[in-house]
Amino acid sequence: MSPNSIPSGIENPESAGTRQARSNRRLWAALLAASALALLWELIPLKDAADRMAAFPESGSGYTSETLPLTPSEAATLGKATVLKRLYRVGGQEFVVAVIDGTRNRHAVHDPFYCIRGSGWNIASDAPFPLERGSGRLARIVRDREETEMLIWFSDGRTHHGSAVRYWWQTTLRRLSLGFSGPEPVLVIVQPAVAGNWNWRQFTETFPVLLRL
Repeated sequence: MSPNSIPSGIENPESAGTRQARSNRRLWAALLAASALALLWELIPLKDAADRMAAFPESGSGYTSETLPLTPSEAATLGKATVLKRLYRVGGQEFVVAVIDGTRNRHAVHDPFYCIRGSGWNIASDAPFPLERGSGRLARIVRDREETEMLIWFSDGRTHHGSAVRYWWQTTLRRLSLGFSGPEPVLVIVQPAVAGNWNWRQFTETFPVLLRL
């Protein structure tokens, strides 16, 4: 047998190392390509809900409003998200409407109950509430001797729902499809300006434009 011959079944160490190095280079190239593609995917702008929010009226038959500034903590949390925050007066009652579009800051929109609990409130009750094109969540919250209610839902202009998980899937699918899966859903939070129990059914019927966001 020649000194340089390799017995059958035994690999040449040098060729094995070369193959491993070549495999490593391919793996790193694939990872870099995937990272670059993911970055480009994130940078591609998606159509947001700004037009729908801009079309939401400040006043109309039987109601008026005034724009409210964001608190410093709200501004820091929401960042580049598009936000509408107004005090509406309808039928002698006042309530605060906050609408958040997280297209430019996906971390700004999540289950609002996390923030509610983080602010020291306890959720005394949380029940589905029927809306024009689906449902939301009506919660009674308590902190020390304070007690109030909140009506919360997500809307893409077509359907209403109260699920943060469903919202996450909607926005993820929009990102993957570059917006072709449907309009951007927004988070809508309605709270009485003065604590107390409301007739929410009467409220939604008196102010139906709120459900067209």
